[in-house]
Amino acid sequence: MEAPPDPPNLSNSNWDKSPQSIQVQDLVDIIKPGYRIFLGTGCSESLIFSQELIRKKYRWFDCTLVHLLTLSDFEYFSEDTPTHFRHNTLSIIGSDQIRKAVNSGKSDFIPIKSSEIPRMLRTRMIPIDVAILQVTPPDKYGYCSLGINVDINKTVAKTAKILILQVNPNMPYTCGNSHIKFSEADYFLEKKTPLLEYTIPEISTESDQIIQTKIGNFLTRLIEDGSTLNVGIGKLPPLMWQFLAEKKNLAIYSEALVLSDTLLEMIQKGIINCKNNTYPNILASFALGKKHHYEFLDRNPMFEFQPTEFLNNIINIAKNYKLCSIYSAMAVDLTGQITNDLPNKFYSGIGGEHDFIQGTALSKHGKTIIILPSTAKNESISRIAPTVSRSSIPASDVHYIITEWGIARLGGKNIRERALQLINIAHPKFRKTLLEEAKSMHLLYQDQILPRSIEGHLVIYPEQYEWKFTTKNGTQIQFRPVKPTDEPLLQRFFYQLNEKDRIFRFLTPKKIFPHEQTQLEVNIDYITNMAIIGLIGNENQEEVPEIICAGNYYSGLNDTTNRAEIATVITNKWQKQGLGTHIFEKLIEIGIANGFLGFYGEFAPTNSGILTILKNLPHNVRLKTDAESITFLIEFTESERFPPSDFS
Repeated sequence: MEAPPDPPNLSNSNWDKSPQSIQVQDLVDIIKPGYRIFLGTGCSESLIFSQELIRKKYRWFDCTLVHLLTLSDFEYFSEDTPTHFRHNTLSIIGSDQIRKAVNSGKSDFIPIKSSEIPRMLRTRMIPIDVAILQVTPPDKYGYCSLGINVDINKTVAKTAKILILQVNPNMPYTCGNSHIKFSEADYFLEKKTPLLEYTIPEISTESDQIIQTKIGNFLTRLIEDGSTLNVGIGKLPPLMWQFLAEKKNLAIYSEALVLSDTLLEMIQKGIINCKNNTYPNILASFALGKKHHYEFLDRNPMFEFQPTEFLNNIINIAKNYKLCSIYSAMAVDLTGQITNDLPNKFYSGIGGEHDFIQGTALSKHGKTIIILPSTAKNESISRIAPTVSRSSIPASDVHYIITEWGIARLGGKNIRERALQLINIAHPKFRKTLLEEAKSMHLLYQDQILPRSIEGHLVIYPEQYEWKFTTKNGTQIQFRPVKPTDEPLLQRFFYQLNEKDRIFRFLTPKKIFPHEQTQLEVNIDYITNMAIIGLIGNENQEEVPEIICAGNYYSGLNDTTNRAEIATVITNKWQKQGLGTHIFEKLIEIGIANGFLGFYGEFAPTNSGILTILKNLPHNVRLKTDAESITFLIEFTESERFPPSDFS
């Protein structure tokens, strides 16, 4: 895409017609009682005209101000000064004044998807009498760029009865379908003023920064190289770019482009290059940022701004490759329903989320990812709740939910599996209550348990014991401790074992593995009892994971020897790949770190594989043989009682 030509001054006489030049005080002669007035969205709002509307707000009898995204936060509403106009907003994001007005009945709110707004404007279901937009000076062909806000502004420019432009040289000239003919305006004011700037909300406290980092690190597991990103507005989503700095060949197709120094640096370094995507440029409908960010957009052909009709069309959204839509939320219920509102209060509105979530579901390898801290108000409220009062996104549309405690993978999961996944990424202080609520709602088995310590406290999943191992044939295996949500995976694994392997593992040809027994295998305390599994299939990339091996140690409640029983099992197909020795070595390392002095076990004399493993261990191993089995004891020396090594 070629950069646009340099703009001339407004004295060019080649226009089809010249709009009339006005001053801000002339608004009172243009706007009549009962008019519907549209104000440019986001950071493109013409502040000098908005200030005039406020200054003479007693004059605009029965007028309606229509907004999409308002960031100026002007005091349109006052208990002291009467206001004769009314607001009608299409979104509540951005302005505390508008949000308070909507919830106090002083402003109207239209719950509407972004993709439907252009049609409502064209058919005058949402009529606009006067539109006030901010644009660049016209180029030599007579076209102005809408700059950082194309979205519905372009449609408004075509459908409004009266179009007023503030021609501002500070507005960046953006590429794409961002232009309108200067001659189509009715009035203009040439005035150089600063553009509104947007500051990404800061994460101020150390605890919140830790939460942000944990969420960001979990998010990196889901974002593959070559992914296309749609990143929502909010406190957390725009901060996630820093965690994706090691990725390659990313693209952006996003309704809102929230600009930051980190994002621009990733573009300049070529991390974001759009080379693998259907669209070769960064596509957005509008941008928010600082003055130097806007300067980066000016005549930059890497960025392509498109109106809402194109950008929010789910067919166009679906054409993106590996589209990952990342949004925040106020709360999520145990089925996976999302709310962006407070109980009995509107907070965010609708916007383009629904459009992008539907398009993401149709995108090849698309993912909808919701990120949120697990608590609110100083950990006094759980954001994962039994139910939510207003559903913003249905449970069927959410693939992943991330808190600082982990990732809930909801795609293809039933209600019971979803509830258990979500409980396990809730803050630990709320998990017991959520478990009981889920049981009372019949979302879970009535005997469902969660991992607890010997003392009865809920335990935290040990992420430090996750690692990868490459087998002799070059296959990479993901190892990690079991989770309560692994119950169906472990059942499937046990049922796939042949009779010989079941005998080797259980010393009996065990045939059934019911929920009552299997949940005891996955709800462990990770200290006195530890179980690790080896998986193939990337569970973070919508591949169906499969357990191919498992190992565990466990000690009895009354054990006083500081020794634990160890066992391992590998499916027939994956034997003789070095997995057995590797599992023993890692379990021993974990056991030593947790204070054990040794492991013991028993195996059938025909199990030559275990015998080979034991002979190759760098520890003192004692064997005792009888007619039916062989018992062994692995003794750890005091010098071996060291912290676990890095499992990365």
